[in-house]
Amino acid sequence: MFYDLQKRNNESPLEFAVRNGWEIYIYQMICVDYLIANRDRHGSNLEVLRSIEDESIRLAPLFDQGVSLLFSTYGDEEALDKTDVMQDFLANNYIGSRSLEYNLSLIPDNADLRINVLKQEDKKYILEGIERILTQKHIEKIWEVVWKRWCHFEEICSEEKRPE
Repeated sequence: MFYDLQKRNNESPLEFAVRNGWEIYIYQMICVDYLIANRDRHGSNLEVLRSIEDESIRLAPLFDQGVSLLFSTYGDEEALDKTDVMQDFLANNYIGSRSLEYNLSLIPDNADLRINVLKQEDKKYILEGIERILTQKHIEKIWEVVWKRWCHFEEICSEEKRPE
């Protein structure tokens, strides 16, 4: 709604976000969505917050990642086994395209994403407590999604920064 009321003629949601100074946040969101295979980033999953004190406007923190981390395989071990964690899951994206992989190309080479490096030893911290909800098999597959996609993301980033 905010976008519809404030956009300029033919301005895409991404162009609108950049014009409002939200580009780093959007680029970080694109990365996170890719890493967790989030397929549900429609317009209602992006909200604008206005400060009462100074009336500044910013994007709300990310929320509603319910259709990510192989949610569709919950309770279905056969589907879990068949899932290729590197597939380009089709996504409902308000900013960008339906391709999580393609959306990474929307991030300019010079964007300062300020994303910490993921390490294998982060697995325990990231997945802490989830064993009360999911099977060990599902947890391992989730880590495979995050880890393999992180490795691919790093590879893409290093290729973009290589001199020609």
